[in-house]
Amino acid sequence: MAIAWLGLSAPAWGALDLSDAPLFLTTNADPNIMFTLDDSGSMQWELMPDDLIYSYYLYPRASGIYGSSDYSNWVVSFDDSYGYTAVARSHDVNAIYYNPEITYKPWAEADGSLYPDATPSCAPHNPENTGAGCRDLTSTNSAYAGWDSCTSRWSCSYSTSTRSFWPAVYYKYDGTGNIWNTSNYTKVEIRSGSTYTGSSERTDCAAAPTCTYAEEIQNFANWYTYYRSRILAARAGVGRAFSQQSEAMRVGFATINQGSKTVDGVSSPGTIIKGVRPFNGSDRADFFDNLYGHDIPTAGTPLRRALDDVGQYFMRSDNSGPWGEAPGTNDSTPQLTCRQSYNILMTDGYWAAGSARTSAARANVDNSTGPSITGPGGASYQYTPEHPYSDSHSNTLADVAMYYWNRDLRPGLANKVPTNTADPAFWQHLVNFTVGLGVNGTLDPSTDLAGLEAGTTSWPQPSTSGSGANIDDLWHAALNSRGDFFSAADPDTFADALTASLNSIVGRSSSASAITSNSTRLDTDTNIYQARFDSSDWTGELYAYEIESDGSVGNQAWKATDNIPAAASRSIFTLNSTSSNGVTFEWGNLSSSQQTDLDTNILGVDDGLGQDRLAYLRGDQSQELKNGGNFRNRSSVLGDIINSDPLFVGTPDYGYALLSDPEGTDYTTFRDNTAYKNRQGMLYFGANDGMLHALNADSGAEVFTYVPSFLFPELSDLTSPDYAHKYYVDGSARAGDAYINGVWRTVLLGSAGAGGRGIFALDVTYPGTFDAGDVLWEYTHADLGYTIGQPTIVRLNDDSWAALFGNGYNSDNHKAMLFLVDLETGNLIKAIDTEVGSSASPNGLATPVPVDVDGNRTTDYVYAGDLHGNLWKFDLTGSNSNQWEIAFKQGNTPKPLFVAVDGSGNTQPITIRPAVGNHPDSGRMVYFGTGKYIEIGDNVVGLNPQVQTFYGIWDNDNDQVDRGDLLEQTILAEIDATTAGLVSDVRAISNNTADWNSHDGWYLDLESPVSGAEGERVISAPLLRHGRIIFPTVIPSADVCDYGGSSWLMEMNALSGARLAYSVFDMNGDGKVDDKDYVTLADGSKVPVSGTRFDDMIDTPAIISAGEKEYKYTSGSSGSFDVITEKGSVVRGRQSWRQLK
Repeated sequence: MAIAWLGLSAPAWGALDLSDAPLFLTTNADPNIMFTLDDSGSMQWELMPDDLIYSYYLYPRASGIYGSSDYSNWVVSFDDSYGYTAVARSHDVNAIYYNPEITYKPWAEADGSLYPDATPSCAPHNPENTGAGCRDLTSTNSAYAGWDSCTSRWSCSYSTSTRSFWPAVYYKYDGTGNIWNTSNYTKVEIRSGSTYTGSSERTDCAAAPTCTYAEEIQNFANWYTYYRSRILAARAGVGRAFSQQSEAMRVGFATINQGSKTVDGVSSPGTIIKGVRPFNGSDRADFFDNLYGHDIPTAGTPLRRALDDVGQYFMRSDNSGPWGEAPGTNDSTPQLTCRQSYNILMTDGYWAAGSARTSAARANVDNSTGPSITGPGGASYQYTPEHPYSDSHSNTLADVAMYYWNRDLRPGLANKVPTNTADPAFWQHLVNFTVGLGVNGTLDPSTDLAGLEAGTTSWPQPSTSGSGANIDDLWHAALNSRGDFFSAADPDTFADALTASLNSIVGRSSSASAITSNSTRLDTDTNIYQARFDSSDWTGELYAYEIESDGSVGNQAWKATDNIPAAASRSIFTLNSTSSNGVTFEWGNLSSSQQTDLDTNILGVDDGLGQDRLAYLRGDQSQELKNGGNFRNRSSVLGDIINSDPLFVGTPDYGYALLSDPEGTDYTTFRDNTAYKNRQGMLYFGANDGMLHALNADSGAEVFTYVPSFLFPELSDLTSPDYAHKYYVDGSARAGDAYINGVWRTVLLGSAGAGGRGIFALDVTYPGTFDAGDVLWEYTHADLGYTIGQPTIVRLNDDSWAALFGNGYNSDNHKAMLFLVDLETGNLIKAIDTEVGSSASPNGLATPVPVDVDGNRTTDYVYAGDLHGNLWKFDLTGSNSNQWEIAFKQGNTPKPLFVAVDGSGNTQPITIRPAVGNHPDSGRMVYFGTGKYIEIGDNVVGLNPQVQTFYGIWDNDNDQVDRGDLLEQTILAEIDATTAGLVSDVRAISNNTADWNSHDGWYLDLESPVSGAEGERVISAPLLRHGRIIFPTVIPSADVCDYGGSSWLMEMNALSGARLAYSVFDMNGDGKVDDKDYVTLADGSKVPVSGTRFDDMIDTPAIISAGEKEYKYTSGSSGSFDVITEKGSVVRGRQSWRQLK
């Protein structure tokens, strides 16, 4: 019976922690982060900025509210006849005063839960020092204090007395006129019996923007208890930021006025309170206890001394210090060479007295040549003074920061620290993120950086008397140490800025997508195409190479970035999210929600720069930082291409002329059309610039691009200098012919991969004239997760055409489901639920493979695997969609065809598309391997990694299959290339014979006979070719400070899984594939090779046939590619295989 493969080719709780960057680039050394809190006396103050300070407090204070000394009890008067009363109690002027448009949430606990709401009738002055008392905000208060009454900035009077006042009050400034004139304000007292106007953003008001008295007084009470002063607001922001962080970091705590103490067995001169610890368990709780409970004295702001103390801490070499595997202990595990270290320094003021204790750090460090440092591969670095780092001043905060950046803090460790565009340091060093709360310098980071880089702007001289230049020095310190500076005018922005400062990027250049060719047979016009990326700035490239007559790779034909039109000339399309119509990617064509998405920056603030961002995304580089703008620098406008394999689309014949009329006849007419015959060959690929790209395959010229509308909420991040890598259009597209509305068309289906939860369809019949009308549809659904697999075009047995795809990962219901979506309308035809998966044990369906068993070009069965190791068989043989279901059931409960488990019965995840072929007796063989490489941590090979397996399962249409029903094959030997005189290390496997009366397939455990379990797995689709099953495996590096890993390319007998009876690899490099390529086993027998090793992590190869030979082209994680010469199709006796089309 005929069989055809219908694949038309040419974190929420319980969710998977999908990686946002290539796993083979990421090291697994959790970074060190020291958080340094400003505990100076000004943090007690209840007004911000400093030019409002005549009084320190807004309410008469109790003694020792912050556990230490207090300032004089000077309070802003509540008398409405004085302008200071309104100025100090309006959030429009006093940035930390109550803002009725904001919902004030209590502080965050270590686990992300919140402290209790404050009680309005007894709101604590300090939630961590309730013994200091509380305030009744619901009635008149009376207190003795020193009252400041000011009619202007320079006209104030002061008197001490007992006064009565209503505490729950605020003033709304009308936005015009003198801020000291009380007539320019509206006074609002929060009293029972009234309603209050907040904003639509108020999540605590059921009828927002209108709030009831109970809602408003509760919000005010939360502000009073948790945000009223600078230190309370800072703690709220820091707590919120750190509570949202994962455990994948090591965090310490420091304060700028901490005196000397012993830290992890070593005497510290000051600043450090607790050394870095894994951010989990009791150590995570300790961080929050220190943050919320540390005493705040009436002390100064010795930032230079504090930064020096932190730097000295990171110069420790003992195992109890920051470089130890278990800081605070004497664990002797070797220290990692790739650990990154950061200091986050927050302050509300200008640094004053207190120079660095280290004399060398007091010099003009950034204007002096630094030490020479040797790195990996003999690379060296030596800092030499240059703009924008150098200045003419010594003993500055920037000098201290440079001192601990430009020298190796751990000379005894190899220098393998990851680098990125912001920070080229490969040695152990300290990066500073500085955060200013309510402070501004004389320079503007958004406009003055270009002048500093050019040397036309100079750094001003800071001083101990305190000035705006000292805030410039705070920014300068961040630049010198290759970190970042944030100036936050209010507590909410401060929390967002701190969250942004916790992002860091690991940069490296590489390739991850598979190689594509424009032909399966070698001729004079054959090219191969390779996508690459450079994660130093997350740009991408697509190369075309000519193939020579001997199969070798010839000259570069073109590269994509040479052929991208000017921004205004590019043909870019998207879908309007309101009308669901295709439109050109221009501001006026977008929906209001899409415009809002682009107006919103990475901190969630609407800055109105949406049109500039759209221009940036189109390729306009004029607003990048290097050109004096605000946006992220790019070396080219093509984004990184990582997991999206380039797709070549020519004019293939899918055999639809065999369909009944009118489809069959119309297909012949369609293919005979001159425009179709002359259709330009195209390449389609996704990039993490938010676009699917369509290129002329001959010239590399960009023809058009498409921006999926469901990615709009994330597009703004691409423009931010603080961008941390995310996936966007990272899925691989598929295309094929389909009969839509009585007309044959060529349709492309695309997915965002790990970048988004959606599928899109484009009409690419005639790509040269592609326009907005060729955007067919986009599909999203709550049960559709991140579609890392590929969608496929299929014809169904009710004569409809559909997009077929698995639901991927992190769907709302966390189950594995198969989707069928109408190809013409984008409407759901049917979603088939396996009913396996939950929030506690999330699941998802990988790429399905459709199968036609009767040769009528319609899909009869579908096979797909899931994360729980289930291989599902879906029965679509019925002529009505109501009949389509999972093939095996127990009662009404769906059951898989097979469950992949290791030798101990533990399930093995399936994340790839299977291959399917005929069995010689009846039914089908289904081929797949197990393992995953999508979550953070999947690149970590533990001490006892699970053994993964490659399977060949016989589906005889009758029964489910168990592992015990399968024939076992084993890896017999791994032979070193140097010892055996071969071109690479090789594998030999067993030759066990299948008995189809007792065996229902076979399996090969991926376990080395030399090294045992190494974390080897299958994460790329297998190929079935000439009776051989071909698949690559990957082995992540076991060294957490090394990148990538290695691979084996396996080639075996598809029917039994045994080694082949003949050689297919040219292992001795003589250009021939014969018995001289055999290897000798320990028992003296000579056998063909079944696998060849690569020092890279490779993908499924592209294959080009050339007579008696064929050439496999693989692309590795290092960016290189290999050409493997093999024997072509071999006819030996009975052939029970048919190439799946």
